[in-house]
Amino acid sequence: MLYCSIDMESTGLDADNHDIIEFGAVLDDLSKLDPVETLPTFHCYFVKDVYTGSPFALSMHPEIFRRIAERDVSKYKFFSAMKFGHAFKRFLINQGYETEHDRVTINVAGKNFGACDLQFLNKQTDLSKHVQIRHKILDPGILFVEKGDESLPGLGQCKERMGLNDSVDHTAVADAIDVVHLIRFAFKDMFVLEHGECVS
Repeated sequence: MLYCSIDMESTGLDADNHDIIEFGAVLDDLSKLDPVETLPTFHCYFVKDVYTGSPFALSMHPEIFRRIAERDVSKYKFFSAMKFGHAFKRFLINQGYETEHDRVTINVAGKNFGACDLQFLNKQTDLSKHVQIRHKILDPGILFVEKGDESLPGLGQCKERMGLNDSVDHTAVADAIDVVHLIRFAFKDMFVLEHGECVS
């Protein structure tokens, strides 16, 4: 199965009042399992004149805002919200996706993507004009539920249960890559290579 691990960073949790500032996507094919460091990646920052957010969320992202302020196009991609979707579609087409009615359809995995990130993307960007996201979204938290949990574990808890450091980078591509690792780990028994080793 080919899927896209997506994460975004924002200035808060309210899609009506806070802003997307960073987007990251990593393409993984569970039938191939290429090394994670070689997977195709799309990354960009969102630019606008004024950003609105909560103090806590704003304080988490000084490096993102520094990059947005410096706007070094030789190192990073920057888009306005209404030009982002077309750019992401072009990336997907370049990776072999085909269009139908001028849109690309993708499977998506992401921590809290359906409940949070997708709301921001639908309300603030042109994504839905260019990319169709299938309704069945994989939140890796469901793969790491343990007895006694009262809600799905967060990204840090999932990493801890995988046996990793529970730190979360809170940058879009790094968090999207964490989701790829979690999915591969959860399904590792299915991914047996010809020489008998499992991939995680």
